[in-house]
Amino acid sequence: MKIRKLYFCPICVLLVLSICSCRFEPMISPIAPGTTAVSEESTADTTDVSLPRFTVQFDENETFATEAEQKAAARIDPAIRKAVALLNTADMELPQVLDCDYATRPTQRDSLKYALSVEIYDTIREKVAAFEPYRFSEKDYPGVDFFNVFVSAVDVLRVDHTELFLYSDGKIDGTEYRSGYFMPGDWLNAPCNDINAIRNEVAVCDAVAARILEKMPEGLTNAEKCCYFAFVLSAGVQYDYSEDYPKYDYQVYGALVKGKTVCAGYEQAFYRLCRDAGISCWYCRGTVPDGRHAWNMLDTEAGAVYIDVTWYDTDKLDVHYLDGKEQYLFMTQEDFEYYGYVQESCQ
Repeated sequence: MKIRKLYFCPICVLLVLSICSCRFEPMISPIAPGTTAVSEESTADTTDVSLPRFTVQFDENETFATEAEQKAAARIDPAIRKAVALLNTADMELPQVLDCDYATRPTQRDSLKYALSVEIYDTIREKVAAFEPYRFSEKDYPGVDFFNVFVSAVDVLRVDHTELFLYSDGKIDGTEYRSGYFMPGDWLNAPCNDINAIRNEVAVCDAVAARILEKMPEGLTNAEKCCYFAFVLSAGVQYDYSEDYPKYDYQVYGALVKGKTVCAGYEQAFYRLCRDAGISCWYCRGTVPDGRHAWNMLDTEAGAVYIDVTWYDTDKLDVHYLDGKEQYLFMTQEDFEYYGYVQESCQ
């Protein structure tokens, strides 16, 4: 049995860090021989069983408009090739996963109880989107429980605008509340002061996500797109078993750019890809029998199903994940409860 220690990113450094210990048992059979090669030729005759259903094409002489796009291709293309090869072994009935217009999905901003929380929410959103510093001081708000007001604003902002927390997080230093930018710095211990460097890393992360969608085979259903995303992440990301405090593990950045993360990074990356593709997905947190954990929930015509890319990720990718109770993609509510998941929040 492998023991995975999983971690969640806190709202700020004064919040208690929860350590996730997630059990992983590789219960999946090896891929059948001959299924790992990716054909880049046209599938004109779909009746020929020797031709793959899905293909991906790469141009050896491809030119890139930006350095970020070039880095993204070098980083993720090998994983895309493996994912498409695995996708061609998938021949089963999948759920009807729903579309989502995220622009119309209700936000949590209106749930804020205090006018000051709304002010903090709006200020931080504007400043972070522009990579600008912000600062609040408890001394400017006498008689106010500023810590709880600030935390409530940031917590809601994190739900509504996950993209901002790719490279930013709130920092508290005594009675001062200020911005903290990272990538390539350490989000907790050594924030980065070079905004241009941060912008460049954000551009690479965005380019990796865009590359995954660009090379996604045509004609996929939403469920098949979810398989493709899970396969890419499994092929291109390693679980971080290190005992050192992770620098990037809680972020999409760790999964898409660094190729190493824990549960929060896997599931936030999956959520990011589904969001970009217009697939109705949620990032969820809670507990499993071994500790705290993160996973994703998908809306389908038959109700919610669950995906846990962290526990699906194995040394040998395999499509045989729908085998009764021993699977982590498209878990039904019965499967979800069988494994002992307890959901506390979805965003």
